[in-house]
Amino acid sequence: MSAALATGPAIPADVEAFAAEKGVRQYLDAAIDLARRAFLASALHVSLDQDAEEEAHRYIALDVETADLTADELLAGQTVWSAGLGRVCPSRYAVYFVLGWR
Repeated sequence: MSAALATGPAIPADVEAFAAEKGVRQYLDAAIDLARRAFLASALHVSLDQDAEEEAHRYIALDVETADLTADELLAGQTVWSAGLGRVCPSRYAVYFVLGWR
C-alpha cells in the first residue's frame, strides 16, 4: 500500500482556497475518502484543474492511478464513486469534484 493511500493525499493550498471560495470545503474530505474507497489499492492525487472546453469552469480533480487495474476494477470503482458522490455532497456542488484516471 502506498504512503499516499495510508495517510491520504496531500491537499494543495490552491485546492483548499478554491474549495473555500466555492463553498465546498466541508465536502472535500468526504469526496477524497469516497475516491479512496472506490479505488482502495490505487494512489490518489488531488489538484485544481479546469475544463478543456469551458476554461471558466474549474474543479477539484481527484486523479486515481489506474495502470494496474482491470476493466472490471475500473468499472466497479466508477460505480462506487457515481453512487456515492450524491451522498457526500449536494448535487449543486458535485460539479466541483471530478474523478479522473491516470
